[in-house]
Amino acid sequence: MTKNFLILMSGGTTPVINSTLVGIIEKIKKKSSKIKIFSGQPGIDGVLKNRFIDLTKFTKSKLKVISKIPGSHIVGTTRLKKLNIREINLLKKNLINKKIDNIINIGGNGTLQQTIDLSNRLRNFNFISCPKTVDNDLGDINFNKMLCNPGFSSCISIWKFFLEMINLENIGAKSHDKIIISQTFGRETGFICGAIRYWDQKRKLPIMLLLPEDKKNYSEILLYAKKQIKKFGRLMIFLSEGYNLSNIVPKYDKSGQIMYGSSGTSSAQILLNKLNKNGIQSRIFNPTILQRVFSFKNQVINKKDNLFAKNVGICAVKLLLANKKSYLIGLSDKNKINPISFSDCKKYSRKMPVRFIKSGSFDVSNDYIKYLNKVMK
Repeated sequence: MTKNFLILMSGGTTPVINSTLVGIIEKIKKKSSKIKIFSGQPGIDGVLKNRFIDLTKFTKSKLKVISKIPGSHIVGTTRLKKLNIREINLLKKNLINKKIDNIINIGGNGTLQQTIDLSNRLRNFNFISCPKTVDNDLGDINFNKMLCNPGFSSCISIWKFFLEMINLENIGAKSHDKIIISQTFGRETGFICGAIRYWDQKRKLPIMLLLPEDKKNYSEILLYAKKQIKKFGRLMIFLSEGYNLSNIVPKYDKSGQIMYGSSGTSSAQILLNKLNKNGIQSRIFNPTILQRVFSFKNQVINKKDNLFAKNVGICAVKLLLANKKSYLIGLSDKNKINPISFSDCKKYSRKMPVRFIKSGSFDVSNDYIKYLNKVMK
């Protein structure tokens, strides 16, 4: 009996998420022309409403184009609360009608927990979770089973371009705009913010990093900023969106996660207001979604990351075709794709370890640079 596939995307997107989608589709098509491949339009929300896209019809040429496009617009993505019993039964009914047995859910921390929950409540179906998050906060704290997340290194590459432009602006306008404040993604983690230093490993640029794992009060920030301005005549501050400097009135999505991009204000705005009040004229650069959908004329931002994302999808299909289920697809510290049992990753949310932070210096350590070299090269 043919077991059809359902591919879902949940949560935020990445520059290479469609490479995972393409890896899945190509591997299934190579195995059998009888297997149908569906996606909800969008995600689980689409499945609940019985709205499906037939991905089986995608040609080789179309898949080649899709693999280089950032974002989730091909199939759409959703953020949903935990499904109730009525919704579970409706989901089950619609899956059976399409003869779907195998479900691959592509997403971050919330998606992994959602997939584990669904696998426990729909035991007659086979679930695999494929990672994707530019925040890099999905995985084990030792980085042994999940070295990094698909999308993270591409996001770092995007910030290289941003840094170059910000630096030019900061040099040119330093007579009046002493500081440019740039806000990166990172609800509770500084992986992206800290990675700015990867592009200035010799520490020649006036860069200040505000990492949530190395929280300082405003007085400390102001004192350090003044010292940097005295030394360089200018300063570029990078901070994670979740760096709490005051009370942000948060907006939450349906899954309960904070959406900083939709909230009443931002950490960057709060810091700007404080600096301006202290007589230091500053300016904000907040790329928000560009960090995860930016591309140069549809050219892949990071080829290694793109291949990683594709291989994640291929591995997911291999497992399901071999009647293996309930896995998160990981990347070992030896850069090898490996499955991680759901039983081993129920709490798989991580922050930057102490060894990655250069304490008291608003900077990352050489250990973090070594880690980034492993991820990027």
